[in-house]
Amino acid sequence: MISVVVGGATGKLGSLVCRLVSEQEDMKLSGAIVSEGSANIGREILPGVRCIGADRLSEAVKDADVYVDLTSPSAIVKTLPAARRKGLNYVIGTTGIPKEVMETFEKNIAADGSGAVVTPNFSVGVNVFFKTCESLAAALKDYDIEIIETHHNQKKDAPSGTAKKAAELIAANSCKTEYLYGREGEVGARGNEICIHSVRAGDVVGEHTVIFAGNKERIELTHRAHSREAFAEGAVAAIRWIANKNSGKIHTMYEVLGL
Repeated sequence: MISVVVGGATGKLGSLVCRLVSEQEDMKLSGAIVSEGSANIGREILPGVRCIGADRLSEAVKDADVYVDLTSPSAIVKTLPAARRKGLNYVIGTTGIPKEVMETFEKNIAADGSGAVVTPNFSVGVNVFFKTCESLAAALKDYDIEIIETHHNQKKDAPSGTAKKAAELIAANSCKTEYLYGREGEVGARGNEICIHSVRAGDVVGEHTVIFAGNKERIELTHRAHSREAFAEGAVAAIRWIANKNSGKIHTMYEVLGL
């Protein structure tokens, strides 16, 4: 039985992951973490599982197999060190993590004999989308590239971690070397940029479109998420995959999904 602790347990994705974990025959939800001082502390998120504050995280992961972090860039600065334990494996879907935090985390899991899956998006479809972006960028090196991402009006960050990841993969496989975030004023001729446009409206779960435009044609690649369960199901797959890895390395959803 895989014992799982979820950080960010009452968030939109965190609550779904908690529920799906509890429904798996080979998993149990052994801890639900919320921010210190949260009104949700003490709340029974599932039968027999009550939310506890992040100040008790080290206690919660003491006997866990996998810690799942679905918090925020500011929170993860504290949660990753607090969750550190030899042999504990990790699944991290938090985006915008400071570079120095990830560098320290990578050193720690190597020293602790742990393993981790780190991804900006757990969805199977999005990871196929990423793979397709790489292929198109390599084949269409001289095409103009624009990314448009749309999310609900409560999303805190912009651009999305998924859009940033797509831009990174495209840049690595094309001649594009600069990132822009929207345009205003006299912008002049196109250079070697990838421009990301963020839209925040209504209750959109998540939509990403990458435009590859030449002089006489264009390709538009779009992924639309209809439900957050697509992300939660991918997170559960990542938990199962990493549970006994203890590889001392950081892994990607490409590896989880065999891409």
